[in-house]
Amino acid sequence: MKGLNLTEHSVNSLLEKLGLTEYEAKTLSVLFTLKEAEAPEISRKAQVPKTRVYDVLDRLTKKNLVIEIHGRPKKYMVIDPEKVFGTLINEKKSELQILEEEANSLKETITAEHGNGKYEKVMKVKDKSDFMKILGQEIDTAEKSVIAFTGIGKEHTLLKEPMRNAKQRDVEIKLISKIVDANEKVVKEYSKAGVNFRDFDHAMNAFVIDNKKVILALSDFADEKPEYHFTIWPNNPDMANAITKYFDHSWSQGKEI
Repeated sequence: MKGLNLTEHSVNSLLEKLGLTEYEAKTLSVLFTLKEAEAPEISRKAQVPKTRVYDVLDRLTKKNLVIEIHGRPKKYMVIDPEKVFGTLINEKKSELQILEEEANSLKETITAEHGNGKYEKVMKVKDKSDFMKILGQEIDTAEKSVIAFTGIGKEHTLLKEPMRNAKQRDVEIKLISKIVDANEKVVKEYSKAGVNFRDFDHAMNAFVIDNKKVILALSDFADEKPEYHFTIWPNNPDMANAITKYFDHSWSQGKEI
């Protein structure tokens, strides 16, 4: 950093973020000031070793960021700064697009290798909020409906956004819970997100998504525990139907909120 002002440091930092090496960034930054110079002068002012500066300039030339001016002695000139940054930004965008395509391809491969989520699984978490985050991801897959027997606690605010997004997809959401004064704020937030509520006392913690996916708590989430267990059946219409029948009965008995 010695001898380097704030502007030069900012330029160097940005150039490196755009994919240039430290020496390439220093060389280009100095050329922005010098406009045109010989390699020894560039080496000295950019603090790039003489043994490296010609290789650096050669790479920048091949990247069409620097122009080599033939003569005796040979000089180097940087292209317009706007074009430099435009070129580097476009290259970075292309790299990101390629990475995105690779990531999507790998995601499909990984999903296929794991059976595309077709098999039931038992999971455990140490915090209720982690269960809510997983539940939120499952709600994000809903296409038609979400029904649930659930308690209401402060950690349920993590479901507000997934439920709001589901409603924007025209997903019907109905929850049955025992409502107490301490949870009225969460209930109001859910209601604003488009959730239909019924107040009914029950002892279940179960979600049914699209009449086939079931998320069922195996632990009592109302109590404080060192860990909580639950299971996910991605495609179990029979279990979903059984829970739905009890849900419909409880819904008819519940108090409308």
